[in-house]
Amino acid sequence: MNKLAKWTISFILLPVIVLSMIGCAKQETETQTVTNTVTNTVTITTTVAQSTTRYITDNMGREVEVPSNPQRVLALKCSMIETLFDLGIVPVALVDEFEIYHPEAEGLPNIGKENTPNIELITQLAPDLIIAHTRNHSNMLESLEGTGAAVVFVDPSNYDDQLIGDVAIIGEAVNRQAEANAYLANVQKTAEELRTVLAGCPLKSALWIQGGQQSISAAQSFCFWGELMNYLGLENIVAKYPSSSKAGFIAFDIETVILEDPNVILILQPGFRSSSSETSNTTKEELLAMYCNDPMWQGLTAIKEGHTIIVPIEVSTGKMNILDALRTTAELVYPEGF
Repeated sequence: MNKLAKWTISFILLPVIVLSMIGCAKQETETQTVTNTVTNTVTITTTVAQSTTRYITDNMGREVEVPSNPQRVLALKCSMIETLFDLGIVPVALVDEFEIYHPEAEGLPNIGKENTPNIELITQLAPDLIIAHTRNHSNMLESLEGTGAAVVFVDPSNYDDQLIGDVAIIGEAVNRQAEANAYLANVQKTAEELRTVLAGCPLKSALWIQGGQQSISAAQSFCFWGELMNYLGLENIVAKYPSSSKAGFIAFDIETVILEDPNVILILQPGFRSSSSETSNTTKEELLAMYCNDPMWQGLTAIKEGHTIIVPIEVSTGKMNILDALRTTAELVYPEGF
């Protein structure tokens, strides 16, 4: 092939090669542009998709739309108020029966009794989330929702462990699941440490009753006081006689107490469900004498050996937090270990 032919072919092919290169470059640019466009679209969509609310299922089986991060939370039961503090949340108000000291709670308004909260005052407080008790507040659902708040019902009786069983759902409602898990771990750790101390205690079986009553009202294992015994490794004699009742305390007969003959009897002072201004005038000494001088009780080992303990009314929900209640109970049962 002569030089003229070579130059002719080169001249013809050059535009084709250049156009091909331009085409490739254009394709890469378009591809990059498309990729960027898609990325931007996803980013924008993600931003738009972020919501200020979410859904949870409460203990009444209701699907409730709640704030993603509630800012003004109100709980209507003492135990639930204390859970909020344990999770690092200061509620917008308290109830009459709540007496646990928190510096950050000073000056908070009061909405009245647990079972009869002041709806008008709640409305004025403008909570964005209300945590209510299924048994005590389900009949006022419409009024509570009328405040404009999301209402989540919690039923402690849904859980085998009424000491801390409802912490998880409250943590979910307020979007503090990590804090809830950390708190639960701390309770378990504290209980384990106290059980280690109590391992040296000769008192193994126990009965926890409400004091000042002619009839015997004994704590079931799942309630606050029953769980204190469980967590400390004390055998609750009531657990041997299952009841279908969901009440924390149930009727128990002296014959069964005599049969089981518990090592220790814990007697809760009257008025533990009331505010301080409404408590009984019966002294600890008078209450103890009521049982020690009763012929039906005098044959019990716990009475004869001095292991009948008057438990202060402060060892109750709304008056003492769970960790302190565990420590106080352990010290009452086995003071030698502390």
